[in-house]
Amino acid sequence: MKNFYRPEIDGLRALAVIGVILYHSEFLSGGFLGVDIFFVISGYLITSIIYNEYVAKKTFSFSNFYQKRIRRLVPALLVVILFSTIIAYNFLLPYAFKEYVYSVISSTFFSSNIFFHYTGQAYGANILSIKPFLHTWSLAIEEQFYLLYPIFFILIAKYFFKKISHIIILVIFISIIVSLLIEGSHSSFNFYMLPPRAWELLAGGVMAIFNINNTRFIANKILTKIGLAMIAYSFFFFKDAGNLPLYYSTIPVIGCCFIIHQNNKEDLVIRFLSNRLLVGIGLISYSLYLWHHPILSFDKILKISNGDLIIKIYLILLSILLAVGTYFFIEKPFRRKEFYSTKKLIITFCIILPLLPVILEKSLIIQKKNFPSIALDLNEKTWFKTKQFQKPCFQRIKYFCSFNENNNNKVFLLGSSIMASIQQEIKESLTSRNINFIPMTRGEVANEVKNENRKNRILESKNSVIIFHFNTGEKFEGLNIFLEKIKFFLDRNYKIILLYPIPRFNKNISDIIAKKVLSKNLDYKKNYINIPYSEYKNKTNFATKELDKLNHQNLYKMYPHKIFCNSVVKNKCIAHNDKEIFFIDGLHLSKSGSKLINMDLMKIIDKIY
Repeated sequence: MKNFYRPEIDGLRALAVIGVILYHSEFLSGGFLGVDIFFVISGYLITSIIYNEYVAKKTFSFSNFYQKRIRRLVPALLVVILFSTIIAYNFLLPYAFKEYVYSVISSTFFSSNIFFHYTGQAYGANILSIKPFLHTWSLAIEEQFYLLYPIFFILIAKYFFKKISHIIILVIFISIIVSLLIEGSHSSFNFYMLPPRAWELLAGGVMAIFNINNTRFIANKILTKIGLAMIAYSFFFFKDAGNLPLYYSTIPVIGCCFIIHQNNKEDLVIRFLSNRLLVGIGLISYSLYLWHHPILSFDKILKISNGDLIIKIYLILLSILLAVGTYFFIEKPFRRKEFYSTKKLIITFCIILPLLPVILEKSLIIQKKNFPSIALDLNEKTWFKTKQFQKPCFQRIKYFCSFNENNNNKVFLLGSSIMASIQQEIKESLTSRNINFIPMTRGEVANEVKNENRKNRILESKNSVIIFHFNTGEKFEGLNIFLEKIKFFLDRNYKIILLYPIPRFNKNISDIIAKKVLSKNLDYKKNYINIPYSEYKNKTNFATKELDKLNHQNLYKMYPHKIFCNSVVKNKCIAHNDKEIFFIDGLHLSKSGSKLINMDLMKIIDKIY
């Protein structure tokens, strides 16, 4: 049986990639859902290939299938990696380049969805990420699907061929149930991982089986119009990619299925999707998807366009130009065995794949030497650094990290991302002291007292130590809740270490230092970024007075401002010195700043235990 070419599928690819590009260009709020359309198309095409070959031959060539996927995906990806890495090496600061390198390595092995999930990267936190290869998470999902699905499909086909569509529909429902169950508690896993995404790919697979068997579940000419309207509606009216309720994906996926299910060449929507322009964009969609995000991401990092609409349009046109070149000179040639034989392909990848991580790791060491020590920790997200089972301890809702779990001496850390930025240093110090450390940091501290999971977990461990920090700005609405929380645990014989407010800076320290480092401006060595000590006192005066009223034999107080204020420069609170930064941005502590706080904390811990 033959796989007939359907130009409208390329038209759908075009809509998908246009949506994604316009989303990353900050023009289309729901354009990120173009990825979901890609998933449906992939499921449809892969199922068509496997099903037709199995029906025709009663067998399936796995080696041939995987070889075609490698020829289709890897050469273009390596080209984009090569050019992007040259730019990254020359323009990214050490920590950003380190993140870039590991994202590239994970992309090469099609595991970037796992990498970004376990490094705490929230997709959609900013519409356009400063991680040039963040977009490869979707390619990783597809490749993982390509790896597992043929095995699953052939096994089912061998024993339950007549029921294959029913079994796939059952798996679709299982995947949807998984997605619904973890929607609120594991939003990152729900977004990045294959199990809760599998239903979208399998939806395309069911459409393929229906079409091959000429099964029509709805035969209606208006179906394609409804499908296109559903896709358009989701693109224009949905937003907030990181928060992915199931209906966000359901609408474009069902819309795509409606269009794929209709195979009438005279249909108005099919004719629209089959026009030469959309088909042309669809043909280059893979290369275009690969190129557009690094280009727009480097633009954001290097501030080339600075929001200028015309420059941004030129960058999109550059993406298209590079995609056309990649399609004709890389994608198409490498698909042909006569251009690049299977033997050469195997030898090449056996050399490149092990060698690439080694080269990239070496480049990290070399690149780091080009920068002064103060640049090494710029922009490092210290609040995501502490991990257990490869997952950040920050923002956990129920299953909290626990280090040295068997020890009865326990220290709990509560607070916002500011406290999360010092928890790695605390963890290292407490584990060396054989003390059980349980960080419970998260973003919304004001609601933390209401979180029964945290409170109940602490109440299970009597006579423990709890580290609290009051994070204050101009307003103090949460102060009474904070004070009640401390009194609650003091009344139950817990020992409390209370960190007074840490200085805040109204500037991004990393950004300012980065500009000076890149421009070879050594001004940062003598003119430290600072705020007047009087400003800190004025902003924290009310909270400090209330905290001063707390007195208890189990209450230990620590004053972070004594570390950063009036220490090096009189009447100033400083954010760095000539060799190291103390703050990553205006709020979060760097590794060096965390160490200073931790030293004083450990003096108190040593008194308690």
